Amino acid sequence: MNLTERIKTGIRNYFTKKRILFFTYIAVLLVITFGLNIAARKSTAFAEWYSTHIYRALVATVGRLVGLLPFSLYELLIILGVLLVFFVLGRTVFLIIKKRGRKIPTMYARVFALLLTVLALFTVNCGVNYHRKPFSYYSGLEITKQSTDALVDLCRSLISEANALVPYIDTVEVPDDEDGTVYGAIFSLKNTDTRAEAVKAMKNLGTIYPVLSGCYPKAKPVLFSKVMSYEFITGVYSFTIEANYNNDVPDYVKADTICHELSHLRGFMREDEAGFIAYLACIHSDNVNFQYSGILNALSYVLNSVYSNCGATVYTELYRSMDAQLMRDYLYDSKYWDKFETPVAEVADAVNNAYLVANAQTDGVKSYGRMVDLLLAYYSSQNN
Repeated sequence: MNLTERIKTGIRNYFTKKRILFFTYIAVLLVITFGLNIAARKSTAFAEWYSTHIYRALVATVGRLVGLLPFSLYELLIILGVLLVFFVLGRTVFLIIKKRGRKIPTMYARVFALLLTVLALFTVNCGVNYHRKPFSYYSGLEITKQSTDALVDLCRSLISEANALVPYIDTVEVPDDEDGTVYGAIFSLKNTDTRAEAVKAMKNLGTIYPVLSGCYPKAKPVLFSKVMSYEFITGVYSFTIEANYNNDVPDYVKADTICHELSHLRGFMREDEAGFIAYLACIHSDNVNFQYSGILNALSYVLNSVYSNCGATVYTELYRSMDAQLMRDYLYDSKYWDKFETPVAEVADAVNNAYLVANAQTDGVKSYGRMVDLLLAYYSSQNN
């Protein structure tokens, strides 16, 4: 057998049916991932069509089925992923010790295929949506640069609305902190079926903005919610097409967060837009606790913007106009997050920033500040 024949035989022996299927599978995943991403980045029209047709159908089918699971599929996959990492590392060491290193490339090839599968699922189930038309297009809101006077007026309006709700919200007494901080009664969702009310609020908002109508499986509390708190994450939505939320956070954050994550089911992935949609869902809810949660979350963004743009004096004046209940709820929330100020939070923030930039939110975590622009535009439209 000459050299040419030996090469041909070697190629035939290498490309077995299993390997051909494997490489075909990899090729299909690459075409799906890069094809959809390139198409969405190049054409807003394509991303919009995909979001309103293909993605909506996925939510109504896959999302509905995943919603039937009594646990978070996303959390389960994260746990399995961590276990897989330890297994692969342990298996690698074992194969090296047993001098069976030839099996290592095959194992890592399978891991690569699994990671590529997750990336393709992410692209199909939510990645394309980052490039669709913004919610302001559907709401008719015009985002324009507004004066600091308008910002202060918005802040006063939100404070007034929150103050007016205080007599009607549910509260619960909480113990004082070991450092001597006295809380008293804080906002509570103890009498609210929060997950059901969130779905109801989103469906109600869908009657005002038809683009938000459709299937809303209930959001799922994450079992390891405290781990999310260490990462400074209140909710997560990803390729499993399910809304997950941190069940350990203060209640005033929780109601708004669930609506925020549910808004991603309608294909609005940008954090500023999801936050604004959550605010709209809460204030249009029939449940006063949801109204309070939505306003307090929006107010926190606006107060931070006032401090940055108008100074401490104006900020202090506005803060002192708040009802004592609002102050207690903000204090309780602040003290809650103080417990999780660790290097882990810094790393998580950096990862989240990279994730946002990778998905066309070019100013990273600062994109959350654009919610104030949406609030200003909304209040301007209401007053005019």
